Amino acid sequence: MICRRRSTGSTEAGERRGRRKATAFRWRTLAGTACALFGTASGALAQGTPAECVAPGSSLRLDHVPVAVRDLDALSRRLTDEFGFRVQAGRRDGHGLETAEIRFGDGTRLELRTLASPGDPDAPGAGEAQRYTDLIEDGGGGAYLAFSGPDLDEVLAVAQDLEPEFAVTSAGARRRAAFPPDHPLHAVLFVDPDRERPEPSAAPEHANGAQGLEAVWVMVEDPERLTGFLLAFGARDCGVSRHPEHLYGRAVGIRGGTVYVVDALLWLADPGSAPVVSLTVRGGPESVSDNIVLGNAGGLWIELRSAKEGG
Repeated sequence: MICRRRSTGSTEAGERRGRRKATAFRWRTLAGTACALFGTASGALAQGTPAECVAPGSSLRLDHVPVAVRDLDALSRRLTDEFGFRVQAGRRDGHGLETAEIRFGDGTRLELRTLASPGDPDAPGAGEAQRYTDLIEDGGGGAYLAFSGPDLDEVLAVAQDLEPEFAVTSAGARRRAAFPPDHPLHAVLFVDPDRERPEPSAAPEHANGAQGLEAVWVMVEDPERLTGFLLAFGARDCGVSRHPEHLYGRAVGIRGGTVYVVDALLWLADPGSAPVVSLTVRGGPESVSDNIVLGNAGGLWIELRSAKEGG
């Protein structure tokens, strides 16, 4: 199970920790039972091999994962010096959010985001800054899972019967479609590939050979609902699969990658905690497979997997 570091300065977070502690023993027992039941349920997928669950014909592809972090400079140095990623310098918006990026050659990326300065709480879009503030106070971690591929008008046409609340939330250079903040699938959003997806040629080379996002584990309150939504875009349901740290989810293949959908209620995830808990980054043939635990990013796990391991 993935453990998350919580801020001791938040009374609300402390209360949530207390509630989790009271039920920890029986959930550890349940997790052990789940390991026995599901460990062989999905053949090769039981070992968490993302390359075996893809859907080349799907219109969806992984685009980026924004990550809420407390100390952007310190984390950027650590990812560069210890783990061989090249982090591009941050930019700041009008709400005080500062963003640094790790761009990959396949066009996918990680966004590292922190609240560098307070913005106007009444300004349009201030709610996004508040979301990152809340996530950072709760320990940080992956804030959203962003897809691209189809044009947003096509996305809305597919989604209108399944999820009528799914809508374009902003316009102009950063057009995207998302669910309302209180929706069970609020962690998922779609971006316009022509406007937000970076050019692969602009991506730097990484010392660790990292090439792109290959798989993402996301916790949601209604996993069956998210699975059905992704299947509407040609995704492939690969069944139950296991994360190396004994976290179980449903593997859903999309074009070039895998989304593992995890039941947040089953794993006692706090409603306000970061929903993206683990990433698999595809490396070059000579990359050394490694697991990176970002303690100051909410316990987010990043697995660097050699391309030859992934098949």
